[in-house]
Amino acid sequence: MHVLFLAPDTHVYNHGFVRGLKSLGSRVTAIGPGPKERLSPGLTPLLDDYRPCARIRDEQALLAEARALVAGGSFDRIETIDEPLVEPAAKLREALGVQGLDVRTARLCRDKVAMKAFLRDHGIACAQSAGAASDAEVRAFAERVGYPIVVKPVAGFGSLHTHRARSAKDLDAALAKLKVGASRRVACEEFVEGHEGFFDTICDDAGVRFDFASHYYPSCLEAANDRTVSPQIAVTNRIDGKGYVELRAMGRRVVDLLGLRNTGTHMEWFFGPKGLKFSEIGARPAGEKIWDMYGVANDFDVYREWALAVTGRPSERGPSRRLAAGSVQIRPDRDGKITGHAGVDEARKRFGPFVYECEIPQPGTPTKGLDKGWLVNTWFRVRHEDYDALRGVMTELGKLVRAYAS
Repeated sequence: MHVLFLAPDTHVYNHGFVRGLKSLGSRVTAIGPGPKERLSPGLTPLLDDYRPCARIRDEQALLAEARALVAGGSFDRIETIDEPLVEPAAKLREALGVQGLDVRTARLCRDKVAMKAFLRDHGIACAQSAGAASDAEVRAFAERVGYPIVVKPVAGFGSLHTHRARSAKDLDAALAKLKVGASRRVACEEFVEGHEGFFDTICDDAGVRFDFASHYYPSCLEAANDRTVSPQIAVTNRIDGKGYVELRAMGRRVVDLLGLRNTGTHMEWFFGPKGLKFSEIGARPAGEKIWDMYGVANDFDVYREWALAVTGRPSERGPSRRLAAGSVQIRPDRDGKITGHAGVDEARKRFGPFVYECEIPQPGTPTKGLDKGWLVNTWFRVRHEDYDALRGVMTELGKLVRAYAS
């Protein structure tokens, strides 16, 4: 099987998916934004061919490079895990006659307003939402729905550039940053109070093959705006219990309604006083190396299983649900350069058996901003047979370890 993989080197995380394809004996060709000589040493042996495309999001530029690579033959699959390339990849499939995620589904998964409208029409519980192409339209939405509201780019992902406005003053500040216009549309949403988590799947040609449920502590917005918080992502091993029946049913129905097949998916949700609410879904695996945690927690090669599903082959091994896994980040006290840490030795002494991976930046390392996600600066990845105990380990790590910068 000949697979074209778009942007294989934007993060080391991408390499796992390429490795999964190669483990099946696939021929893997790639297109990325950088020159071949700058590819990571660990990636180069996994690729059979590579071509740079500086304007990789440009449909015509991408098509030209793909046609040059295929050299009169064809691709069996075109894959990417990068959110901004989901729709360009679908357009490339359409142009080259390759099976896989189509343009309609890709566009719905990128446009949060259209996505919610479609799913709301099909009975999925969503927050009130609307698109806006001007500050006036955003303010009109706020007046109609009431504060607080959430405003974010229509085609954004994660918590990047997401703003919660509790008042007209907050909204003015957010609009100044977002610079809303005809070419910079935003999604306006009712703020839904409650706990936030995500539901991820590996889909084959029949729908959901494997699923995973995870939780944020605290919410993404709170974590993105308060550096005193040590945010956690917790992957449960209790997904087969009755507490997840409603979530799994919603997730599978969303996948089927959107026609998501032979792909990874990442769906965010809220649960609070108004019950379970759908937030959004991406037609790609979760970021932040979250799938690494699925592999550790479930005693299986999640990347090979993804490759089997997207290429239409039977599964070899399902998730064991043996362990819960989690990630906790320790934020530096300010932006600048790391000067040192406190509590690391004590943390290793107390929690070493549960920590399977960590990053402790050396003094002098430049810090990264809160908008860069949950796997930058100082962090620990942990595992435990009991989910509640896992949460306790992460909470104690967040209290014990401190990172300092100047």
